Amino acid sequence: MTSPHLLITGGTVLVGPALTGTFERADVLVQDGAITAIGHDLDSSRAKTVDATGTFVLPGFVDVHAHLWEATMRGLTSDWDLLDFAWGIRFNHTALHTPDDIYAGVFGGAQAALDGGTTTVLDHAHCIVTPAHADAALQGLADSGLRAIWAYGLTDVPTRTPAFTSPEQRWADLRRLRAAHSDGTITLGLAANDLLNVPWEMTVQEYRLARDLGLLLTTHLNASSGPQRVPEVLLLDHDGLLGPHQVYAHGNASDDREMTLLAGAGSALASTPESEAQMGIGYPVFARARTAGIRVGLGSDLQANNSPDAFAQMRLARQIENARANQPLLDRAGLAGLRGVAVTTREALHLATHGGAEALGLADRIGSLEPGKQADIILVRNDSPRQRPIIDPFATIVEASGPGDVDTVLVGGKVLKRHGTLIEGQADKAIRLAESTWSALSARMAERGGPQPPRPDGMLEQAAAAVVGNLPSWFTA
Repeated sequence: MTSPHLLITGGTVLVGPALTGTFERADVLVQDGAITAIGHDLDSSRAKTVDATGTFVLPGFVDVHAHLWEATMRGLTSDWDLLDFAWGIRFNHTALHTPDDIYAGVFGGAQAALDGGTTTVLDHAHCIVTPAHADAALQGLADSGLRAIWAYGLTDVPTRTPAFTSPEQRWADLRRLRAAHSDGTITLGLAANDLLNVPWEMTVQEYRLARDLGLLLTTHLNASSGPQRVPEVLLLDHDGLLGPHQVYAHGNASDDREMTLLAGAGSALASTPESEAQMGIGYPVFARARTAGIRVGLGSDLQANNSPDAFAQMRLARQIENARANQPLLDRAGLAGLRGVAVTTREALHLATHGGAEALGLADRIGSLEPGKQADIILVRNDSPRQRPIIDPFATIVEASGPGDVDTVLVGGKVLKRHGTLIEGQADKAIRLAESTWSALSARMAERGGPQPPRPDGMLEQAAAAVVGNLPSWFTA
């Protein structure tokens, strides 16, 4: 279902960004993929009406850190820690994926995101085994309709016969894709190697490449705590690599000085509360980041582990931080020390919408319902018994709603979900691809130690030694 002119009528509209906006009974006029007016008695002579009675009309959710290609392994890593994941996925299973497998994961992961109301994703694609894998991932996104920044992963995948035998060959493939995917709903980005997983000089070159090509850079940052932690932000700052067109995932181990440096550089953070809490990455740091002045949003991380459910991420983020912030108050003064909550439902919705758009540098286009912005809009039903009465719409959305309440999804004015169903058989296609791909993948996994291959002894010690070897010379001098 598509239409260049739509009038969304009868709903309760969040007008403006979540932090400052208000809910109003209003209509939303969409023309040529953009919001042109919000109000009453709008000229709708050329528009097709979308009945939004019984719904909240909201900006689509923004996921600032995901690995969509992993969706065909859904649930595989849900009981794993970070080392299990590194060994099982990064060192083993990634190499088993064919281009068709990557297409299935990206397409299916995108449909799952859309089904739950997410309309924009920063997709960190650390699965580029060959150029054909990159093409397949981009085709999966294009066929899905999701808005995305697709970040080409520079991470080598351990295979017997690598397609890329030098970093320069991988960079050349990135340049091959640069011109074709710089506009529209898909924008090309660059996913650098995890810091200190490669020699520092290569990291410097990757950052320069992103700047030369004008691409948003993303990578994982300070995702491991402990006495031997290297202050990764200090390394980046020392060599002048920090900048505004960057999104760092996690950052949980960052200290106050590092937070200040990120804020000063204009860099952004992606907080993924569900995977971080489970895998041993640490408490989410979105609240500290916001206090420091860092642009921050929420991410779902990996569908091999958890759902891309933005409602769940909002709830987990806010309640984990509320518990973390309350504990020292309780320890000092008991209940008398409490003063409300650290993170409100309004702030949680901000993180999943306008906050995420700010982190991606897209707040002028998406993240709130305002004339001139892209019509990335969701209708969330609010007429179930668990949602009434509606005393505070923010609380109803964050604490009483879920993906099953998402009635309608638009991306750039195109309707991708209506009356609770993804259009044109996209859900059936995603399910069919997921099941057939997993059947093939699991057979290949069985030949290499099974779905959860045993971790080798000394793995952590070897990784620590590699980190030391990859440090910049000035740091070890």
